[in-house]
Amino acid sequence: MMKKTFLTTATCIMALFVTSCNNGSSNNDDANVKIDTLSYIAGMEIGNVVNSNIVPFYKIDYNTFKSSLSNILEKDSIVVEGVNISKNTMKEVSQTYMNDELGSRIMAAYADTTGTANVYKDEAEKKIVTTILAANIAFNAEFLPFKLENASLIRAIDDVRNNKTRMTNEAAMTYFTNYISEENKKASLEWLAEVEKQEGVMKTESGLLYKIEKAGNIRVKATKDEDVVKAVYTGRTKDGQIFDSNRWSDLPVQRQEMLKRQNPKNEGKDTPIEFPLNGVIKGWTEGMKLIGKGGKITLWIPAELAYGERGAGRDIGPNEALRFDIELVDVIKK
Repeated sequence: MMKKTFLTTATCIMALFVTSCNNGSSNNDDANVKIDTLSYIAGMEIGNVVNSNIVPFYKIDYNTFKSSLSNILEKDSIVVEGVNISKNTMKEVSQTYMNDELGSRIMAAYADTTGTANVYKDEAEKKIVTTILAANIAFNAEFLPFKLENASLIRAIDDVRNNKTRMTNEAAMTYFTNYISEENKKASLEWLAEVEKQEGVMKTESGLLYKIEKAGNIRVKATKDEDVVKAVYTGRTKDGQIFDSNRWSDLPVQRQEMLKRQNPKNEGKDTPIEFPLNGVIKGWTEGMKLIGKGGKITLWIPAELAYGERGAGRDIGPNEALRFDIELVDVIKK
């Protein structure tokens, strides 16, 4: 229980900042201002979690937490009460100190209405746990989609605690979304330009890139947007991450196990899905008309023919181009 709570808290702190974006930096003044602002926004996100969750739940000292975080961000490791905390020792140290016994004490203190319950055996244990929590955030900072400016991040955490942030949460989200949108647009255009150079890749007037792997029965093709297709597919981001699939071999192991429990006879089988072409993204509507029944095609879809500036969920960012590998199982003419 304790381990699950700790890992959930640590994993979720920066989730917003590591989705659908590439690293990138520049030496000009505008880039420096942007990094400062992005680092501040990251600090706001961390500060919200630290001040509303970590400090009150774990009963740690805020100043110790802040100084530990700052030190680890600068040095990648820290020694506290004789315990060395680094990326290499993090797992072992966490297992030693963030254990079920500590979890029971924390839960008891959390439920104690008198506020007198002791969480830690002594100040040494409190400092170690505090530093572990700070270290977990610091080590996750390397996954941020930009080079972090530590001073701005720490300043934002303080500002959140003092309720004097230089921007609202809504403004911070808007700024970050616009940044991601710009970065994705640039990266997607570069990716599509490289794909277009590959042998066998064709391009339509709309900008859709495609490669016909198998033409299929061209006498049975979708020709109207109202036609219904039955397909097996896998969708990937420009970085190769699978975000959607009904192809057995591309399903997550957990999904495969669930399907096997539901119906063991379907193990290893794809699950084709039917949908009208006027009910999907433009890249699909156009691409499915390029092959016949039984055909296979790879589509590289520009953002404007996919989910545009809004993106879709956590896996598909704004202005992000996508790849689909599709088998057209059947066509139902309308």
